[in-house]
Amino acid sequence: MERRKVVRLFFTVDDNYIPFLSTTLASIVAHASKKYTYRINVLHTGLSMESRKTLKKYQNNKNIFVSFFNVSPKMQSLSVRLDVRDYYTITTYYRLFIPGLFPTLNKGLYLDSDIVLNDDVAKLYFTDLGDNLVGAIPDASVQLYEEFGNYVDKVIEMDHTKYFNAGILLMNLKKLREWNLERRVINLLKKVTFRVAQDQDLLNYLCKGKVKLVEAKWNVMPLGEKMENPSLIHYNLMFKPWNLKNIMYEEYFFKYAEMAGTKEQILKNREAIPQEVVDKILQGVQGVKDFCNAEAAKANEYHEKIHGKPAKKPYKPIERRIREDEVKLPPLNAERQAIVDKIHYLEAHRKFDVDVENDPPFNHLMPGDVDYLRRKWTSKFKTMWANYYSNYFFKHMIKKGGIVIDGYEGLENLKKVKGGAIITSNHFSPFDSVPIHLAFKKATRHKKLYKIIREGNYTMPGLFGFFLRNCNTLPLATNPTVMRDMIKSVGILLKRGHFILIYPEQSMWWNYRKPKPLKNGAFIFAARNNVPIIPTFITMRDTEQKEENGAFIQAYTLHIMEPIYPDVGKDEKENIAFLKAENERVCKELYEKVYGIPLTYLPEEK
Repeated sequence: MERRKVVRLFFTVDDNYIPFLSTTLASIVAHASKKYTYRINVLHTGLSMESRKTLKKYQNNKNIFVSFFNVSPKMQSLSVRLDVRDYYTITTYYRLFIPGLFPTLNKGLYLDSDIVLNDDVAKLYFTDLGDNLVGAIPDASVQLYEEFGNYVDKVIEMDHTKYFNAGILLMNLKKLREWNLERRVINLLKKVTFRVAQDQDLLNYLCKGKVKLVEAKWNVMPLGEKMENPSLIHYNLMFKPWNLKNIMYEEYFFKYAEMAGTKEQILKNREAIPQEVVDKILQGVQGVKDFCNAEAAKANEYHEKIHGKPAKKPYKPIERRIREDEVKLPPLNAERQAIVDKIHYLEAHRKFDVDVENDPPFNHLMPGDVDYLRRKWTSKFKTMWANYYSNYFFKHMIKKGGIVIDGYEGLENLKKVKGGAIITSNHFSPFDSVPIHLAFKKATRHKKLYKIIREGNYTMPGLFGFFLRNCNTLPLATNPTVMRDMIKSVGILLKRGHFILIYPEQSMWWNYRKPKPLKNGAFIFAARNNVPIIPTFITMRDTEQKEENGAFIQAYTLHIMEPIYPDVGKDEKENIAFLKAENERVCKELYEKVYGIPLTYLPEEK
């Protein structure tokens, strides 16, 4: 059976706008085709459960799905201030971060929540963008009002007939990621304040020459001459039928509001708006015109001051004299991009336990090569110095910003375990054990933390090889005798009350944020030795700094969860399954809580 094509829609909303987004969704559902699957993503920073239930009713579990994505972590991580005006809220900026927030998607359609559809939105979604960054419709208000056009010509430095409205934005997400939209936006925000249409001005300035212009019927505003059979009506600026009477195209809005069950309440609320508030709303367009004129006047003043005569073409005021190469950023280098592509391939083929970066060639360990319990004085000596120097080395990396740790949650869960325990964690970097080691030192005094590692890592040359051989590590081995020695040593160390770190995913995927399915190894050790599992999970955010390979350095937060103890009423096999399932459950819940999105993987490929 052929899979349906997917239409991916994005909205941004807060609790105050739920009645209007409900109306929008009712219009989308009314025209949705059974040929397609519609995935509606609602971006927010804390919607109430009541609001979620209201929007969730448009999901039919067949071909229309509604999900929620909390962008709070992303917005809190930004290093720039986001300016707003009386007719814009902070939610308007969320669309700028969609490419990075949804790194596996290639295309998406962002829609404002003050619209209704009179046609199947899939027709707009499947517009061919080619190599363009976005598809959009020229802004009708800019074409209609001379003051708006003058502002665009001079301040945005572009032909106002090509200035698009960002309320309906078809996004080439793959291209925007490769082009580093988010980083360009942040760089530009640090240098420029666009005072009229903030994020819309940003997008137009950055995307000039890379825009596919779409038919006007897909963004019709209550302005100018009335269009027959518009496909999408956008109640832009102050022209909201829930605030003012006799708005052009209001019949469409109330048709779908009635379907959504919101019409009666919206009309009641409109009647309750005081006349002085209505008058202020009616004056809103003139206020924007005045603001545009003021910004254009500043431009002419600057140009005349510099050149001794008024500007005849787009100006470049001093705060806007930005060389294009200042916002150009190198993409990931070829090696790292190949790693990312391989991760996507492995995820789509459900090969979660395959490493994306292979071990270098190594000699297999033989009996007598490893002193697992550090019985020899030479082993003790090397371990002492390896721990001392690795501690110094990683503190230096943290000080220099090579490793960034935001903090720890749940240190008390390490303290409450009296005997030995298995610590589990996600594995995405050679340095992801650093926050675990530091947390362990903060929480415990009389225990040691050991780490199970691969055979190839144990035999690695150089400084890191020295650390990996001597910093309380327990290498796996292909030789059965050595492996039996390792398993026996694990049992002894656990009985002594020490902790052992194991990566049950059994693969390291570079900067991969999702929890992967777990293998049995860690849980066999826990069940067989009757010790608890302490699940940990490290979440990440992009910092401002980049690595040489072009990737942002990640900041880590270590989450330490409640210990999970073997059930005395179960046998070993049952306990292995129980411990693994509980570990997977708590990591999934934490991932969804922190990132605000459901845990999903790429569509499975055979």
